Amino acid sequence: MIKYFPHEISLRRALWTVTTLIALPLFFSPPASAAEVKLSYIYNLSDFNGAIPSSWVRFTSDKEAKELYVINASDQSVSVFNNSGVLVYSFGDEGDFGYISGLALDERGGMYVLSSAGTRYRVLLADFRGELKGGLTLSGLPPLFSDEFTPNRIFYQNGRLYLVDTYNFKILITDPQGKYLDGLNFAPIIDVNFKKVTDYTIIGFTIDRDGNYIFTIPVQALVYIISPDGKLISFGRRGSSPGKFNVIGGVAADEKGYLYVADTLRCVVMVFDRKNDFFFKGEFGYRGWDPGELIAPMELIVLGDFVYVSQSANRGVSVYRIQIQ
Repeated sequence: MIKYFPHEISLRRALWTVTTLIALPLFFSPPASAAEVKLSYIYNLSDFNGAIPSSWVRFTSDKEAKELYVINASDQSVSVFNNSGVLVYSFGDEGDFGYISGLALDERGGMYVLSSAGTRYRVLLADFRGELKGGLTLSGLPPLFSDEFTPNRIFYQNGRLYLVDTYNFKILITDPQGKYLDGLNFAPIIDVNFKKVTDYTIIGFTIDRDGNYIFTIPVQALVYIISPDGKLISFGRRGSSPGKFNVIGGVAADEKGYLYVADTLRCVVMVFDRKNDFFFKGEFGYRGWDPGELIAPMELIVLGDFVYVSQSANRGVSVYRIQIQ
């Protein structure tokens, strides 16, 4: 049985609403020509028995080893896939890590595993094959992170560990040994109205190679980008036509300056040129049950020319090869 904690209730309700709407007959404008985005659906992530079913999994990656790590909340497993989309090994379902909220890898392949239990959390250490090595002791934390801080995302970038609490709008930054380096309360930056806090539920969240925080808030129909020095930009327009946001989910950044945004209700992934005022380049996916089509896409990750998309209804993870002109 999957256990959901109190701070996850509003998010689960929002996702339930999206899934319910997906099941209804919806009518959208036909997709616009996406001549600037050329892609091909390749396969779903698989083992030697075929495609692996899953719903709304999360991702991280080992770029040096070209391996994808998939966190499945339904059975608390972490599965590792090679660059051919084939399962290499898995761990975590034995219960050693508790409830896994997130996972990050350093440049040597070592793992930081975020384990949550209600309002409590731990950062556990493991080797590149998922063998538990102990816990990380966080030190020097200011009062901002002593109360009402329950991180649900974890990232590692450029020798820094990031613990992100999307419910309380806080980001803690430490060194690899857990020593406090910096922190951010970004609620004032995005002007959160705490009387209507559910209007600010964050779904997608990532950190790019330059340390920018990129996240989506579906009710606002916006993608937000906060720079390391606290400057905010955002983009997006509400609508059901290509390039507009209906109910958005995950977001990902590639190495070439493009942003990928999943629209969970429209069942597409949109591509925007960050270097050109977020110009809409095209979209792919579309609602359907055939190979390459999507049902309620959520989390995204880009590795080189490959885009990995998680979705609902046990549809697993679809993999696309993409070329943007």
